[in-house]
Amino acid sequence: GTNEFDGSAFYYYQDDGFLGEDFDGGQFTPGEFEEEEYGFTLGGPILQDRLFFFVSYDEYTTDNPVDFSRFDQDAGIQPGFFDALGDLIEDATGYDPGGRPASGTTPETSERTLIKLDANISEQHRASFTYQNTEETGTSVGSSEFVSAWYDTPVELEAYTVQLFSDWTPQLSTTLRFNHKDFLRGQICRAGGDVGAIEIVDLDPAALVGTPLEGLIGEEETFTAGCDRFRHANTFEDERTQFFASADYQWGDHVTTFGADYEEYELENLFVPGSRGRFRFFGDDILDDVARIDYTNVPSNVAQDGAAAWGYEKTSVFAQDVWQLTQDLEVNFGLRYERFTQDDAPIRDQAVLATYGRDTSANLDGLDLLQPRAGFRWDALPSTTISGGFGLFAGGNPQVWVSNAFAVPTTTATVRDFVDPDIFNVPQALLDEVAASNGLAIDAIDEDFEIPSDWKASLRVDHNFDAKIGRFDLGDDYTFTAQYLYTRTRDGFLWSNVAQTELPGVSTTGTAPDGRVIYADLDDLDIANLTVLDNFDDGEAHTLTLALQKRFDNGFEFAVNYAYQDVEITTEGTSSRGISNWRGIQTLDRNNPGAEVAPFEIEHSFKLALGYERDFFPGLTTRMDVFGRMFKSDPFTYTFDVSAGNSLFGRAGLGEAPFDNAPLYVPSGPNDPLVVYAGGFDQTAFFDYVNGRGIKPGTQSVRGQDGNWNSIWDFQLQQELPGIPGLERVVGENRIKLIFIVDNFLNLLNEDWGTFTNGPSNNDNDLIDADLISAADLAANGVDGAAALEGDSMRTTCVAASDCVYRFNRFFPEESFEADPDRSVYRIRLGIRMDF
Repeated sequence: GTNEFDGSAFYYYQDDGFLGEDFDGGQFTPGEFEEEEYGFTLGGPILQDRLFFFVSYDEYTTDNPVDFSRFDQDAGIQPGFFDALGDLIEDATGYDPGGRPASGTTPETSERTLIKLDANISEQHRASFTYQNTEETGTSVGSSEFVSAWYDTPVELEAYTVQLFSDWTPQLSTTLRFNHKDFLRGQICRAGGDVGAIEIVDLDPAALVGTPLEGLIGEEETFTAGCDRFRHANTFEDERTQFFASADYQWGDHVTTFGADYEEYELENLFVPGSRGRFRFFGDDILDDVARIDYTNVPSNVAQDGAAAWGYEKTSVFAQDVWQLTQDLEVNFGLRYERFTQDDAPIRDQAVLATYGRDTSANLDGLDLLQPRAGFRWDALPSTTISGGFGLFAGGNPQVWVSNAFAVPTTTATVRDFVDPDIFNVPQALLDEVAASNGLAIDAIDEDFEIPSDWKASLRVDHNFDAKIGRFDLGDDYTFTAQYLYTRTRDGFLWSNVAQTELPGVSTTGTAPDGRVIYADLDDLDIANLTVLDNFDDGEAHTLTLALQKRFDNGFEFAVNYAYQDVEITTEGTSSRGISNWRGIQTLDRNNPGAEVAPFEIEHSFKLALGYERDFFPGLTTRMDVFGRMFKSDPFTYTFDVSAGNSLFGRAGLGEAPFDNAPLYVPSGPNDPLVVYAGGFDQTAFFDYVNGRGIKPGTQSVRGQDGNWNSIWDFQLQQELPGIPGLERVVGENRIKLIFIVDNFLNLLNEDWGTFTNGPSNNDNDLIDADLISAADLAANGVDGAAALEGDSMRTTCVAASDCVYRFNRFFPEESFEADPDRSVYRIRLGIRMDF
């Protein structure tokens, strides 16, 4: 917006030689890769004083390093395992899954362009136009996935905005804005367009004796090859158009703002998982070429026909008054009203209506929300300001959660123990079964669903002071900030599987030895899920932040910050699918969850920034920065090890395996009447582990186990150099800056420093492999002779808590806090930048 041309150009570089390989506890072995980032900015006048432009372009390319050694180590996978398993898959199916390297690289690119025009139409009116374009590619990989199961994720974003700012009188000004955005995300499987999903489920090393896989794997794992089932038909495209208008009017001690916001949203989401067939070989069934085949599709058997296309309109009106009550006190009051209008509706599934009495055509039409807000700012002292506010807030929720209900109903057809399957073709009997069906809705929006929102309240204190105590003068102009934020959920997203709770003959539950509910195994009963999106109102968060900063005349500056979190939530919402969000709820009863410690809570976090700036060479500035983060990793809970064959507390339908997130029952001691121990179970090691980690005996493990502490420090050096001689005649004054960055530089100083560890993931921290056995069977046949209950027999046999006991079979004394190799080594990045 000035009459001078200004800009910049930059280039950053990194390759595998700039990464560390050793850390305390292991090694990181990246493949060969090269990373580059470069770009420029340029701005200036088109017509002096009237029309200006700004252009920004940057491009990023890398071969992202991946190292699977930690996974292989934890699973006891030996060199040659994936080659041997790949040979078995190829022998059984005729398809080469491509192996899985011990380490390697995956491509990632990003290209971003921004163009902005600003026009001074007159002294009273100013307009701007902004255009953005982003094209990115990435690759998703998995430690237990063959290369054929990896997939690429192209993203395209295009957006433009037009704004008009007007001052009509000294008291009245307005803002008008039009914005349009197109977004497209694809998921392209590397296996090719005609390959189904190949899953080797719960491969048990004990069953591999005498096979080519003997001794090559140390614990039970599941492996995927071919095209991952979620990538069979998966694209997402949305279009958002927004009109915004507001006016500010100043009268006396008041500034009143009022306006409206109209949004039109259109979405097309194609997601038909398993539409090429899901070929599942349980345990060592791959040796006999025997698979279970699950096939999901719409009745036409054309996955593209399953795209969900829908949209809505949201209209918002708002008003706010800022009142300068006194010279030192400002208060504000506001009100925002939002209302959804929607003509599109999910299909009304008559079968669901007849079975459950639920109308699956519920949508967002007519939903509204009134959001009152109030705040204040008080200059309590010349150097102290206190501010705060209270109100109801909404927005920012993933539309894909709502989109699930708009999906075209599908049918899942299953055949078990199918010999010699053809992974390129779904059996004709399954195609015929799907074609003869009307499809079945598996997701719905509850008719009483409300717009998710949170009550929030905050209080902040900003204080400037001089640190002079007696004869000690530590300088002046320190800035201290303290802020407290309280959040209370009014309506959050809640998922429930009503097939387990409302289906006649299935909704009857059993009782586990420790009293928790055992639901039906819907997969064993060949019953589909019905995941309903509803609301919860149980959850709150307390966040306290403290900050102190100061810049000294000698060029030194510092900023230190502390943050404390105490967060409880009811549902985690970690997936795009409704059924996976339901499976992912880590609680004793996921159909009736309560608020628990959030898995994303960082209870304590310290940050320290140190900077020093000085002209060691006349007129050329040298700047050094150190940034340190000391924080507690995510909380977690200890859980049971479950599987497709042993879910313990019930299971979803349609082949959805349970997550390892059922909280563990921790025995009160070796003689706990609720638990017996298989012959090979190491009781001494288990109870030593429990006692050593302070796990309370005789309880159900709940989330909130303390995470580990991490300390990661980064370093940056910037050195100015003289500009290019003669270039000032073209672009004016210019400077060149060399930049040297070391992420986790402590690891560069000493390989035993800077190790990053985190607690186990929310859905994978299994400590005990257990099953349920009936008390009668135990009395008749003893601990090792009693048969493990399977499928839905757990629910029907364990009617009362005394009917069954837990049998602990195996103990996995894994170290819960394992180092992340990728984040535990140093990374050096070199850059050069010119500003003019």
